[in-house]
Amino acid sequence: MTPSEDEQELEKVSQAELNEIIRKHNMFLTARPGGRRAVVKDKDLSGLSFVGQNLSQSDLTGCVLAGCDLTNTNFESATLFGCDFTHAKMTGARMIRADMRGSEVSKADLTKADMTGADLREGKTIVKRRARSMSEDFDGPEPTPAQFVGSNLNNVKLNNATAIAANFTDANMQGVSMQGANLQHANFQGTDLSRADLSASDLRNANFAQATMVDAKTDGAEKNGTNFTLTLTQEAVGKDFSEVEMTLDELLLKHTTWVASGGRQGFQLDLAGTDMRKGPSLAAKKLTAIKAQGATFAEMDMRGVEIQGAHLEKADFRKCLLQNADLRGSNFKDGLFQRADMSKANLNPLQFKKPDGVEYTIPCNFERAVMRQVVFAGARIMEGKFAGADLTEADFSNCDLRRADFTGADLTDVKFDGAVLTGTILDAATSENAEQ
Repeated sequence: MTPSEDEQELEKVSQAELNEIIRKHNMFLTARPGGRRAVVKDKDLSGLSFVGQNLSQSDLTGCVLAGCDLTNTNFESATLFGCDFTHAKMTGARMIRADMRGSEVSKADLTKADMTGADLREGKTIVKRRARSMSEDFDGPEPTPAQFVGSNLNNVKLNNATAIAANFTDANMQGVSMQGANLQHANFQGTDLSRADLSASDLRNANFAQATMVDAKTDGAEKNGTNFTLTLTQEAVGKDFSEVEMTLDELLLKHTTWVASGGRQGFQLDLAGTDMRKGPSLAAKKLTAIKAQGATFAEMDMRGVEIQGAHLEKADFRKCLLQNADLRGSNFKDGLFQRADMSKANLNPLQFKKPDGVEYTIPCNFERAVMRQVVFAGARIMEGKFAGADLTEADFSNCDLRRADFTGADLTDVKFDGAVLTGTILDAATSENAEQ
């Protein structure tokens, strides 16, 4: 069937053709005869290299630049309206005062890019990779905000940028500078804004739910209507462990005695509602059967920790290092785990035998937990309970997931490469783009 006009693929531009366009544009910028401003609209430039080129003042409206290498490219004052930069490498790019309304920048790497004064407001975008008949005012689909979902904006400069309603969900924005930026209605849900500078910015009605903002600056920022639900800062959440009278070693001695005596001596370690971040290291500690509902362990080094059979419902493990941890049979229901590293952890069930000889198991419970971008690579998770969990972009590569239950879980962009899925329940899970 012949595709309609709206379904035609965008015209592909070759690397040689792009190089010629850039050559003439450089002549234009230096006022040399034969120069011509780069005006390339609604073309497919995907996968091409722009490394180190000067395309300031160019017009690439509606172009697809997915997967392009734009390292150190200069787009100062360029028109990049409605462009698709998905998965592009934009490290060190200069986007000062660029018009990026409606651009798609999801999962791009913008490390140390300079976007000072960039316009990231809503704009009408083309249907990706499709040619459209468009008038000068860019008629087409409904306006959409700039999309930076999951992108790397580490140490990017966005000072005085206009980013109304821009979507930065799950982006890495550590050390980003957004002084004086207009961020009204912007979405920073789950975003890592550690050490970010949002001084004097307009944050009205912005969403920072579940974002990490440790050591972030918001002096002089407008915050009316801003959502800071479960936002992690340097301020203690609940009880600060540094104020507990007994040392961790003393508490663990009492707890170990309690475990060994079957509860007849000592006492169970109860860290419920305690913020552990200012306490001692928990790496390789033995915390079997503790109670720590609602405790905060975010960003801690817990490699090799032993927390079997523990109650950790609603605990916060965001950005935790949990490699090689032994977490068998623990309950993490409704917990927060964004960006945690649980590679090679033991999350298998605990096995027990009743007095009558009947054997039973207690699996790890991650029901309804938020585990976006968590790395499980190489972990053992037999019978793991993930019903209703948000596992967007989680990495289960080479995991043992036999008989695990993902009923109703969000498996968008999850990796299952090399995983053992014998008896695994994936029915009714959302698995858009899941890799198996």
